[in-house]
Amino acid sequence: MSKLKYTFILLLISTFGFAQGIEFRTGNWEEIKAMAKAENKLIFFDAYTSWCGPCKWMDKNTFQDKETGEFYNKNVIAYKQDMEKGEGPVLLKKFGITQFPTYLFIDANENVVHRGSGAKEPEPFIEFAKQALDPKMSLVGLKAQYEDGNREPAFIRQYLYALRDANERSKEIVDWYFNYTSDKELLTAENYEFIKKMAGDPGHPKFAILEQNRSVYEQLVGADEVKKTLSDAYYTYLIMSIYSGKVEKWEQAKTRVKESGFEEADKLIRKASIYYYQQTKQWVDYVTVVDETINKDGMSAGDMGYYALQVANNDDIQGKEQLKLGMDWANGSVKSQSNYRNNYAKAAMLYKMGKSKQALKTAEVALSLATDEEKEKSWTKPTIDLIEKIKSSK
Repeated sequence: MSKLKYTFILLLISTFGFAQGIEFRTGNWEEIKAMAKAENKLIFFDAYTSWCGPCKWMDKNTFQDKETGEFYNKNVIAYKQDMEKGEGPVLLKKFGITQFPTYLFIDANENVVHRGSGAKEPEPFIEFAKQALDPKMSLVGLKAQYEDGNREPAFIRQYLYALRDANERSKEIVDWYFNYTSDKELLTAENYEFIKKMAGDPGHPKFAILEQNRSVYEQLVGADEVKKTLSDAYYTYLIMSIYSGKVEKWEQAKTRVKESGFEEADKLIRKASIYYYQQTKQWVDYVTVVDETINKDGMSAGDMGYYALQVANNDDIQGKEQLKLGMDWANGSVKSQSNYRNNYAKAAMLYKMGKSKQALKTAEVALSLATDEEKEKSWTKPTIDLIEKIKSSK
């Protein structure tokens, strides 16, 4: 290809926007550092793994955003590395990376000036980079100001948010802030956000400020916002108690949420109980609480089909009452939304209950409703296998 033709193609790409999003540089780590030094820019380092869900989301969304690409391409040397391949393990150890995705802003001398983590929408991701590029607002700059004695409330909040995003310890500073700030002073929109982010755990003593002053915060930020914050906090609290593996923690969490007086406490406990009974393999209780959730709180057709399929595929669930309930959910899901997945769940339940003829007919209906995507991704394979199993047994 001639140089003139190559230049013309690049011009077309630039003019019509065929290339957008962050342009990640290629090369080994030493070459990336050399680029940063030559262009007098920081390195933006995306540390990811192939199995990381948020990493994949960033690749498909924020990294492809036009405005994000324009800002990052202009101001930094963008580089990404799978931390389990090539130089990844070495860089993982060098920069103390413990979660994915981790984002680092590094100078040519390998000094980390700013860091963060997790999936971010384009606008906050651009603000994140602006903070890194500002010597006073980068994590290094904020630390320096803190060490120099800056204790202004707005500054402390910003510093703590940066530490949180960087996954760095901040408990002592959070405790200092709450000790320094009176309960009355906490009744502001800014401090609502602070409590939400830094003390949004019902086990934290300052979470009670939010509970006791709910009406005040509702006037400041809106009733729906406060309700969602409380709901998310209570549910996370319940789930974390399950992760602990200790029955007493689970019981304490249920009591704490129940006694909060939150209007949807029972609903949240039922929702978390489904996971608890699944984890502890208490299958009779599992089926019972799913059914209670359906009848008392409502459930989408897709979720009813999902739980019906769980009953169908679980060899430990054999009781007549549990199978009847699973069949009820499957029928309800199909009645509400007759698609491939719900019909497959119904077919699987019918087969488990010994109704092979009906199961075959329903499985064939399921296949006829499958979308092209479901077929291309082999999501229909279990149904095909079920049909073959039924036909071969005749």
